[in-house]
Amino acid sequence: MPTTKKKKSTKTAKKPAAKRTYKKSATKTCCKSKNLTSKERAHICFVAALAIATGILLCADAAMMIVA
Repeated sequence: MPTTKKKKSTKTAKKPAAKRTYKKSATKTCCKSKNLTSKERAHICFVAALAIATGILLCADAAMMIVA
């Protein structure tokens, strides 16, 4: 009894895989320091300085609460 060979699929018969689409966020400013103006950079430094000063004052206040 003769056996028939199965057909092998060729490379041209394969469909291309679907490409994933990534959603681009409208506002992404985390790693783009090149686009900052000098005014924005000064504002960031000022806010950081205020945050550091506030942290120091809070720690000093907590230390005085513990001592008193």
